Amino acid sequence: MGVAGLWEVLRPAGQTQSLTHLSVTQGFEANAGGRRGFRIGIDASIWFFHATYSKEGENPELRTLFFRCSRLMSMPLLPLFVFDGPKRPLVKHGKRVSGKAHWLTTGMKNIIAAFGFEWRTAPGEAEAELAYLNRIGSIDAVLSDDVDNFLFGATMVIRNPSNMLSGNRAHPVKNADGHDDGNHVVTYRASDLLSHDDIHLSHGGCILIGLLAGGDYHQAGVQGCGKLIAAALARCGFGDQLLQAASSLSRAELEKWLDTWRDEVRKELRTNRSGLIGSKKPALAKAIPDDFPDVDILLSYTNPITSETEGKPVTDYTWEQEPDIGKIAQLCELYFEWGVKDIIVKRFRTILWPSIVQHILRRGAIENDEKRRKGLPMSPITCKTTGKPSPGTSSKVITKYFSSFVQLARDGVRGMRPQIEVDAAFDGSDSDDEDEDGGKQKGKSKGKGKKPPPDPESHLRVWMPASFDDIQRRKLEKKSKKLN
Repeated sequence: MGVAGLWEVLRPAGQTQSLTHLSVTQGFEANAGGRRGFRIGIDASIWFFHATYSKEGENPELRTLFFRCSRLMSMPLLPLFVFDGPKRPLVKHGKRVSGKAHWLTTGMKNIIAAFGFEWRTAPGEAEAELAYLNRIGSIDAVLSDDVDNFLFGATMVIRNPSNMLSGNRAHPVKNADGHDDGNHVVTYRASDLLSHDDIHLSHGGCILIGLLAGGDYHQAGVQGCGKLIAAALARCGFGDQLLQAASSLSRAELEKWLDTWRDEVRKELRTNRSGLIGSKKPALAKAIPDDFPDVDILLSYTNPITSETEGKPVTDYTWEQEPDIGKIAQLCELYFEWGVKDIIVKRFRTILWPSIVQHILRRGAIENDEKRRKGLPMSPITCKTTGKPSPGTSSKVITKYFSSFVQLARDGVRGMRPQIEVDAAFDGSDSDDEDEDGGKQKGKSKGKGKKPPPDPESHLRVWMPASFDDIQRRKLEKKSKKLN
């Protein structure tokens, strides 16, 4: 999606890192947004596109969306899903865009709400709205396949790690051990694109590449101009000039200004006076049309329809909605073939409980932050044997919030489906065997027989970032020392 080949141009500036590490260090620990999480924006239409490739089980598309949301909740990520709005472009990728909402929209919004995530409908295109929200600091990054986020002015993009993407299959993201663990991503920052010695691309430069090499609004571009020549012209400053003019001039003034700008572009192609193109390109200079660029297409990039242009206030997203275990169980019953009470409870043991534990600890840290801001006392837990304040443990914090995850899940199931044998339905395909697209993960053993279903109320060992417990413990210890 977006400008073909632009990801290849930007690749040198990409930084590979664990999504878990990013969300913990830049989200939970840095706490820039005050919500103890890393705020990411997601274009719902891209997830709809990926979901159409799912084939397994009942409602395979919603299955993909469900498991992707469960994966997001396993990290301190704060997702904001944005849906395309009524003023999105009528034509894209050379095809007329339907004015109707996608058929997965209702089911997707139900899943988003059940997991406690946020969503909004953009006035126009979701990717333009996300770039705007990123630029004003409402979200920390955009999680996307689409490089066009940079054409709309995004400041940080996390490229979707899905193996369904052709670019990711050619360049799989691997961890330090050389393995594709599904958790490592490549992050791109606009500041790095501008400062990197091999790239030097600005917002305006990215727009120029899209116009020359072809993008969503005009796939052909200028005949004979590939991504490398387009990037070289962008480094000459022609993209910055274009963005400045489109942002400050009236349409009539812009059209007149473009005559001079086109002559300068042609002159650069004929002479290579900057030395950035590599060689003279007289044939390409002649190929630049007299009506290049199409002003409507240019303005679609420089002045897209967003909440800013529509004068609509941006909601201060707080992500205060709690995940609703009962509602999640109810949706599993409604949508999936394994949606009976006993199987839901058993699958939640690995699909959901570790994420809920993490959420409780994160929520506890937020409450302590709030008490600290208000100057309220943070009463430490009292030891039953000594009667003195004790630092407390994560398990005590968890017990304070939920006494029984299992019962909450059971209460959400209405019994709409006939009972099936647990052993027959539970084939070991917990989240450990599910990839983000709802299918089996690669490399999982086959032919070793089914794992017996675990007791849903048995002890569960959960991996948790040390900082989650440390923040709780340090604050309670500090208070405890003052009281001793």
